[in-house]
Amino acid sequence: MPLIVDASVTRRDRLLKSRLRDVLYRKAVLSALLALIFLGFFGTLGLSAQMFPKNYDWRYRVISNLLSPRDNPSHYWLPACGIIVAAVLMLPFAGYLHRNLEIASPRAARVSAAALIAGIFSLISACLVVPQHVHDVLGIRRLHELIARSAAGFIAIGMLSACWCAWKGFRKNLLQGRLFWTWSLVTLPPLTGIFLSECLLVLTRLHPAWAMPIRSVLRNSVFWHLGFWEWSGSAAVFVFFCAAVFLIPAANGLGRSRPGHRNLCSEEVS
Repeated sequence: MPLIVDASVTRRDRLLKSRLRDVLYRKAVLSALLALIFLGFFGTLGLSAQMFPKNYDWRYRVISNLLSPRDNPSHYWLPACGIIVAAVLMLPFAGYLHRNLEIASPRAARVSAAALIAGIFSLISACLVVPQHVHDVLGIRRLHELIARSAAGFIAIGMLSACWCAWKGFRKNLLQGRLFWTWSLVTLPPLTGIFLSECLLVLTRLHPAWAMPIRSVLRNSVFWHLGFWEWSGSAAVFVFFCAAVFLIPAANGLGRSRPGHRNLCSEEVS
């Protein structure tokens, strides 16, 4: 008898969780989350940039300057809190993408969701570990930069995996072609720019003799500065989530019932 009761409670819990996911993944709820993410991320960063002690030009300064107690001593906590809130609100999108993309490629959908979750938690950690310019943190000189780049790398992997799912879904007539092209346009150019910028930076360090010619050519170009690509990449991630909400048909997520979900419903009715 206790086993039967426990099984019934387990089925009800699973059914309740499934219904909560259905509500959370509705477009109206996700749209509200997008608005809150925009305010939490870009709103606090923009406000902090306005109060920055020196002139803050997003084309040339990295986002970490706004989080630095040295560069922004009075308001560094504001963008840190805003980014943490925005990152927490991004978590449901990982499950939403996995639920909608697994019809095209289950393995790539799992990779995308796992990478996005890892990137989100890395982003939260980067906000908690403020940039240090003098003291080491856990024996690492630039731990904040390491975590921040790890977050960017994980999120990039998640976006690329989602693009692969969108391509396969488009080929199988399961997803719209606009989804794949939109995701590709907001994913590949920023990643290419960041990769080339980092390669040039490494090249100048490995071959100091080449540093002056490269810098003289690209000194006045925003494409040379990592800050431009950080802001562009942040905007690209936001557009990526917007495309996921507005270009994925609702039937893919809410209208498509899973076998386990159907069994639970039938058992509950019976």
